[in-house]
Amino acid sequence: MSFPGARLTIVLLLCATIGGCGKREPDGPRLLLLCAAGMREPVSGVVGEFEDQTGIEVDIQFGGSGTLLAMMDQVKADLYLAADVAYIEKASEQGLVVSRHEIGTQSPVLAWNTSRKFKVSNLPEWVMNSRRLGMVIPETAAIGKVTEEVLKQEGVWSDMEHHARFVTVYELANAIQLGAVDSGIIWDNVAAGYDGITIQKLASLDKVVSKVEVAVLLSSPLPEVATRFAGFLATEETGRVFFRAHGLKMQETP
Repeated sequence: MSFPGARLTIVLLLCATIGGCGKREPDGPRLLLLCAAGMREPVSGVVGEFEDQTGIEVDIQFGGSGTLLAMMDQVKADLYLAADVAYIEKASEQGLVVSRHEIGTQSPVLAWNTSRKFKVSNLPEWVMNSRRLGMVIPETAAIGKVTEEVLKQEGVWSDMEHHARFVTVYELANAIQLGAVDSGIIWDNVAAGYDGITIQKLASLDKVVSKVEVAVLLSSPLPEVATRFAGFLATEETGRVFFRAHGLKMQETP
C-alpha cells in the first residue's frame, strides 16, 4: 500500500533532522548511519566507542527499517542497519549496497503490560480475546512486517484493523509499559530492556528469526571509512559486545 503524502512528510522530516538532504560538509571524516529504531541502545554505545577510538564522527538517523529504506534515495547516507535482512536484500536489489556485514539475530515475542497479562495459548486467541492491542505499522518497521506475516498465517490479520498502531518498535514498547495498550508483538531484546513488561513466547513466533545486518551504501562519499565502521559494528571484540549485551544472538564468525 502506498501513501504518497506520508512519504513526502517523512522525506522532509528526515532532511530537516540531518540538516538538509545531500548537504554534508564536515570538517573531518563524518559518517551517516541509517539505523533501525530497535537497535538504538547498542548502536549508540558502539558509535561512542568507535568515535573515541578513531576520532571519526558518526551521525545516526533512527527510524523504522521500512521508512529508512524508502528514504534512501533522498539522503546521501554511508550505512544502513536494518532489523531484518529482507530490507538489506531489497536495498541490494535496488543497487544501493556495496557490502553487507552480519551482526546477529532477534525474534518476535508477545509482550504484555505485566499488570494486565492474561493467559493465551496462541495468536488467534490473543487477537480475539484482548481488547487493547497495539501493533507496529508494516510499512514502516520490520517488526510490523513480521506481525503482519504471522497474523496472516494465523488467519487473524484482518481483526487487527481497529487496534492502535505505532511507527517504531520503541513506540509500541513504551505504550505497553505505560498501559496505553495491554500488549503487542515486539523484538525479544527490546522487551527485555523494559520494567513492567512480561514476555510470552508462542510457537508461531518462536520459529521466526530475523537476521540483523549493516550495509555499506553506494551513496557513501567515504566508502573506505564506512567499511571500517561496518567492520567495527560486526566484529566480536568491538560492536558485538554491545549487541550481545542488548540481547541479540550472535552469528558464528566464519
